[in-house]
Formats: sequence, C-alpha cells, structure tokens
Amino acid sequence: MPAARTAVTALVALTIVDVLHTMVALALYEHRIGVVTHDGSGTVEMLDIIVPLRELSAAMFCLLLLTLLTAWAGVANWFTRTRGTEPPVAPAAPVARWRMSAIVAVPLNLIAAVQYLYATANGGAYMRTVQGETTLLLVAASVALVITTTAGIQVVRRTAESQHAAGAGATTA
Repeated sequence: MPAARTAVTALVALTIVDVLHTMVALALYEHRIGVVTHDGSGTVEMLDIIVPLRELSAAMFCLLLLTLLTAWAGVANWFTRTRGTEPPVAPAAPVARWRMSAIVAVPLNLIAAVQYLYATANGGAYMRTVQGETTLLLVAASVALVITTTAGIQVVRRTAESQHAAGAGATTA
C-alpha cells in the first residue's frame, strides 16, 4: 500500500506542476509577443512585474522535470512491488486506457515543446503568426498528460484495492 500511495501522490504532483508549467509557459509566450508589439498592458505584464516570467518559467521547467522523474520513480517502484504479488495489475481496460493515453501524451508533449522552442526562437512577429497553433499544442499536451496521470492513478488505486481484497480473502480463508 505505501508504494501505491507514493505513486498516486507523485502522479497528482506531476499533474499539478504540468498545469502550472503550461500556464507559465503561455504567460511568457504572451509577454514576449506583447514586448515586441509594444502592448504592455494586461494580467501577464502585471505578473511579470511581480515575478519575472523568464525566471519563473525556468524554475517551473526544472520543477516539471523533477516531478516527472519523481512520478516515474514512484510508478516504477509501485510496479516492481506489485509484479510479484497476485493479482499483478488492475483489470485490463484501465491498463489499456493508461497505455493508450501515454502513447498519445508523450509524442504530443514532445511536439508541443519543439513547436514552442521553434516559435520563440524566430522572434515576436513569427510568434504572433503561430500563436494559435502553439497555444493549442501546449494546452493539448497538458490535457493529454492530465488524462494519462488520471488513468495511471485509477490503475494504481484499482490494483491496490484488488490486492487488499485478495489479502483480506487470504487472511479469512
């Protein structure tokens, strides 16, 4: 049970940090466009005055990597601990949902990251030109990761519940 609790906590933390990271990345993107076009008004600029978005974005990226590694370690620990026990995993449908969402989330996050880096490397005018698709890709990548972590949490919880039920049945028998 502690391994399952750790895995769930790590996946929840990853979900929260990813959403916050996406919000900061989009705010920095908007701010960079605004600086180039001399906009200078709005919520993003006020946030930049309070906390410089470049530093906040770098810190959020590091935090995202840290929580990603932590989530991976927590899930790997849970998986290795459940592998030797019966039943090994949750029912097939949640596991398949988790795998399929991961198959979508991983490439989508990589594509969104490359698009973001490419858009920001080519200057403010280009950033404004591709703003719609870049924003949609970042949001879609974040949503895909949230769906994946939610499916992972369901698998971990169902596995823990089935193992707990199997353990209780073995104790009463």
